[in-house]
Amino acid sequence: MNKLQEKLEREFSRYQCRWGIVIKNYATGEKLTINPDMPFPSASMIKVPILYEVMRQTAAGSLSLDEMLPVTKDVRVDGAGILFELRPDIQMTIRELATLMIVLSDNTATNMLIDRIGMKAVNTTMHKLGLTSTHLRRRMMDFAAARRGEENQTTAAEMAQIFELILNSTGLPHEYSAAMLDILKRQQVRDKLPFYLPEETVLASKTGTLPGAEHDGGILYLSNGTYIISIFTADLKTNYEGLQLVARLGKIIYDHFTKED
Repeated sequence: MNKLQEKLEREFSRYQCRWGIVIKNYATGEKLTINPDMPFPSASMIKVPILYEVMRQTAAGSLSLDEMLPVTKDVRVDGAGILFELRPDIQMTIRELATLMIVLSDNTATNMLIDRIGMKAVNTTMHKLGLTSTHLRRRMMDFAAARRGEENQTTAAEMAQIFELILNSTGLPHEYSAAMLDILKRQQVRDKLPFYLPEETVLASKTGTLPGAEHDGGILYLSNGTYIISIFTADLKTNYEGLQLVARLGKIIYDHFTKED
């Protein structure tokens, strides 16, 4: 992947920011890594580990995807998603909350799931899986906690790793990994990696955004293979630049694997 790395580094040279990237050919194991272990504030990428823990507890029998939870006035938070805009006390299943957490990056759904499964459980599972730099330290929109240094964190390498674990059904029965992939493939936030790609391109993915940071990652399904991608940026001058950067990187990656000489 030397040619691809040259193309990506050329694109990154046009921006002033920190960045980390991992791209892996799932079939061959060939990998491209640049700053793979650099820590980043995870933003909404942390929702993938939360999704994994939801499915792990469901597989273990301690949770049911059909369990109903009320979206009370007290749990609703602004920001990404739709639940904040709906009437309070609507009832949602765990399955519906998990879906909204990923496909719309809903922060209220995320916080409800964190409260239900436990922050410690997410971190314990990630550690057991080998994701020792991935930490869930605060609920969504808790910026006071972030200012205290309690920021959620991960790396490009570890986010690529959890996507591969899901793809491999590692640590879970196949039906639960398949359920996660189904949700990730229905992603509706498509303003980064898939932005310039053909509409029919299948990408099971999750994005992340914080001031000065834009991330995206997932599993790209192409006719000639399956590729695991993880891109993180931080210290951007503006988030608009980050959106354009990651979108352009997505096009470079797609073109490289579909039009490679």
